[in-house]
Amino acid sequence: MIQLDGICKSFRENEVLSSLDLSAKRGEMFVLLGSSGCGKTTTLSVIAGLTKEDRGDIYMDGSRINDTPPHKRGIGFVFQNYALFPHLNVYENVEFGLKAGNKRSTRGGNKTEVKRALELVGLDGFEDKNPMKLSGGEQQRVALARALATEPECILMDEPLSNLDAVVRERLRHEIAQLQRDIGLTSIYMTHDQIEAMALGDRIAVMNNGGVEEAGTPEKIFYKPEKEFVARFIGMKNVFEGRISALDEDNGVARISTGNFDLTTVFVPSSVGTRVKACVRPEEIILAKSDRNTSARSVRNEIAGRIVSIFQNGPLMRVLVDVDGDEMSVDITRLAVRDLELLGGDRVLLTFKATSVHVIL
Repeated sequence: MIQLDGICKSFRENEVLSSLDLSAKRGEMFVLLGSSGCGKTTTLSVIAGLTKEDRGDIYMDGSRINDTPPHKRGIGFVFQNYALFPHLNVYENVEFGLKAGNKRSTRGGNKTEVKRALELVGLDGFEDKNPMKLSGGEQQRVALARALATEPECILMDEPLSNLDAVVRERLRHEIAQLQRDIGLTSIYMTHDQIEAMALGDRIAVMNNGGVEEAGTPEKIFYKPEKEFVARFIGMKNVFEGRISALDEDNGVARISTGNFDLTTVFVPSSVGTRVKACVRPEEIILAKSDRNTSARSVRNEIAGRIVSIFQNGPLMRVLVDVDGDEMSVDITRLAVRDLELLGGDRVLLTFKATSVHVIL
């Protein structure tokens, strides 16, 4: 549906996009995930035709659109700051997209399209309201309705929820996902929020330094990344350098030596001695006091350590544990910290399954 081949863009000496390749399939929610300055906004702007690329090709349904004006690309755009007109009411703001694109509805005029778009985003009856007197969530719905009213082939969303509070953001995230599935509209959504990317994306592309590090399903990106940068970016805080010390294909396991401790993982199609990165997500680790029996037949890894610190990490508590000079991060509930009576300096035992250890070759 949307394909970028070798897109380059620089602003004076600053190269923002570097031979960028990506493709979004028809009807999918494709999420661009990355930190500030990685090139996400410029990518959307280039696709929309608002910024001219220096080199490379842009295709929509196989047709090159580099020289197609923005209003003729069939692309809707939802801006981070909503970009609503304070002197126009809700109806006029939504209708503006139709007028700007010289589009006239085949369903009975602009009024029909505006009404349909407002119904889609749950704002039926808001036509005469002043958008500046609406809540942030309602303003974002108006911006989304304006983009939908033109019946675009594809819609681009530039961090549309970043200015909203957490409760409204979560609700609108669900509504956008449901709306996108209902109408089957190809969507490219930009965010720096990993939870948002995981919740919305059919596929996710992790961007860095103007290019795509890795693209795949949320499951692949968050649990089986192919690159160390992606693993660290999406929250695999425990990444250890090591080498494969043993391979047991009959039992489906491999042994990895990090120097300070050994890890057991599922079988890796490689050879003994290969240098690898072993990754374990903090929430995959079970923590217990060392003096308590926590052994389980399903657990392949048991590592002893000492608590360095305990602090709040979103809804969970992050426990940093020193393991013979290496540091491991463990996420547990506040209730678990209380029940285990955990304190800095306590000796603890970390246990996790072989399937929790992801190997990057």
